[in-house]
This record gives sequence, structure tokens and C-alpha cells, in this order.
Amino acid sequence: MKKANITIAYDEEMLNAIRLFLTQKDLDLDKELTGFLDQLFKRHVPSSVRDYLELRDCVAPSPPQKKPSTPGTVSAPKS
Repeated sequence: MKKANITIAYDEEMLNAIRLFLTQKDLDLDKELTGFLDQLFKRHVPSSVRDYLELRDCVAPSPPQKKPSTPGTVSAPKS
């Protein structure tokens, strides 16, 4: 699934305090926030939509692969 960035405004001193105490507990702020967003998603998005998104990700078409060039074939520059 493609990732998106979220930007929010939050009190700088409070954010620094959160980072300090999470670091003391050997926790990562990004992981904690992602976990919280996952909880919000599960709580507020209907299960049928969650199932659809999961199914769509599983059967997403793979990007076309480039054919490798034949070794030893060199094209002459156009003049």
C-alpha cells in the first residue's frame, strides 16, 4: 500500500517530553503513532471496507517488467 505523510501542529515542549519518555522506555514515536492510527482505522472504518482494501492490496497487478537486452548487441549511434 502506498504510504502518505501526515503533518500536524503540536506543542513543541509537549512533543519533546513525549520523545524523552518514549526514549527512556525504548519506544519509537513513529511506531506509536502508526499503532494509534491503526486503532482508529479499525474502530471507525467498517469491516467491509477494511476487507475490500486488504483484498485489493493482495491482488494488485505487478508492474510490467522490462525485457533484458541481448548481451553482445550494440546499437550504432545515429548521426
